[in-house]
Amino acid sequence: MPSSSLNKKLVLTYSVWKKLLALFGLALALLLAWAGFLSNFFILEVSFILLGAYWAWVILGYVSTISITLYPDKIVKRSWLGETTIPTHALLVADSQDQDGAKSWRFFHGSNKNTRESIQVVGSFLSSELRLWLDSYRRNIYRLGSFSSRPLSSNSAVCVEFDKALSSFRFMAVLTGVYLLVYVIYATMLYWQYPVFAGYAPQLPAWPVRLLFVAVALAAYPLLQTLTKPPVNVPNYSLRVAQAQQQAFRSALIANGVAWLGLPLFLLCGNRLDFYLMLLIGAIYYYDFYPRLSTWESILQAAPEAQSVQVTVPRRSMQVSLALLGGLSLASYAGNPNDFRIRQQDCVDDQGNPVECHSSGSHGGGSGSGSSYRGNSGSDSHSSTRRGGFGFFGGSHSSFGG
Repeated sequence: MPSSSLNKKLVLTYSVWKKLLALFGLALALLLAWAGFLSNFFILEVSFILLGAYWAWVILGYVSTISITLYPDKIVKRSWLGETTIPTHALLVADSQDQDGAKSWRFFHGSNKNTRESIQVVGSFLSSELRLWLDSYRRNIYRLGSFSSRPLSSNSAVCVEFDKALSSFRFMAVLTGVYLLVYVIYATMLYWQYPVFAGYAPQLPAWPVRLLFVAVALAAYPLLQTLTKPPVNVPNYSLRVAQAQQQAFRSALIANGVAWLGLPLFLLCGNRLDFYLMLLIGAIYYYDFYPRLSTWESILQAAPEAQSVQVTVPRRSMQVSLALLGGLSLASYAGNPNDFRIRQQDCVDDQGNPVECHSSGSHGGGSGSGSSYRGNSGSDSHSSTRRGGFGFFGGSHSSFGG
């Protein structure tokens, strides 16, 4: 490919059999998440589910890729979830070696922190010929070495404001990490206290409550779309930047707030899938509305007019719809609802004999703060145990033989 052929394009497609092989990795990732869910050790549950979800997302990114087309002025990735385009007027490239020795590349627009405007090319999914063509195109057309680039200056106003927006999202991610730790501690204490935790308000119909929470999560989507629009009719530069930073902080707060709805829903209905359903929707929102450098270029009017191109982000509505459908299918309770509750592995009756733990469905006093449970041993003489309060110090613990 002559370096002077600036009108040329290079189309990359992944090997079909490599995609099929990657599906086995996807199955292993889902198996890892399911093993964590069934572990009854909640720090492992959260860790395995997050790790399995991350690897499943990475593998789906490989499998869903239709083509990656390199132009002199832009790079376009087509996938099942839509189309992503990044300009090349401030292009960065980072390369790495895969386990099989094949080189992979990730192209960034303007900054290697700009992960939402980046496109990865996995060398192990390409033929050796396409890898050579890509390396030649990178060096001769883009004139990029191992990590040489024409990035925006890290001290420029665009990068400074972009970093501030990133800080808002990262701060909220830290709070979500604390929220997950709270879930781990709370779920562990519920496991110690209740043979089967059916929620603090089992008298409420589960599906209407769940649909109400999902409706609140869906209502956050158009609000997030509004917050991503650059401020208009604000002639003052400082005021325009300050308003954009406020919008970025609110976007981070709302996206993570949707994820935080999972714990109250779980405490109401007692189903752990509700917790992970809201966490899934919040994670999709967080990823979808993560800051983009091109947005700040338009706000600060810093993008070179002669070289700027229209940036096309993945179609958010399709991503969110797929996430909601997947989450709702998980929460549809195809089996016994008790399979998705916090339940002790071993329960005993009044005589200390092992029995199956299950909820009797009765709640004394109508307060909703405690649940009555009995062992399913076939005898009507076994008494129920009222478990009020929360933690080690509230209620009795006869299930441990005390």
